[in-house]
Amino acid sequence: MTYLVRFLLLMLAFALTTAGLVGWHDLEFSLASIWPLGGELALHPTHLLMLGLAMAPPALWEIFALEHNRLAPRPKNGDR
Repeated sequence: MTYLVRFLLLMLAFALTTAGLVGWHDLEFSLASIWPLGGELALHPTHLLMLGLAMAPPALWEIFALEHNRLAPRPKNGDR
């Protein structure tokens, strides 16, 4: 179950990255209205892109940490 949550987060990160790139392509890679306080409050595709790129490394790190802990040798009863 723990792996499922981490892989779903990773999948969401890649989906947001892809949606951000596709949306930005539809705007012809324009940076107009990227700053939401400059005019009307609207979500720019680069915001999705940044969120997706920011989510990917922590999700990957958690997957690697879970796998490392699963494969780590367990101490025996007499060992400290």
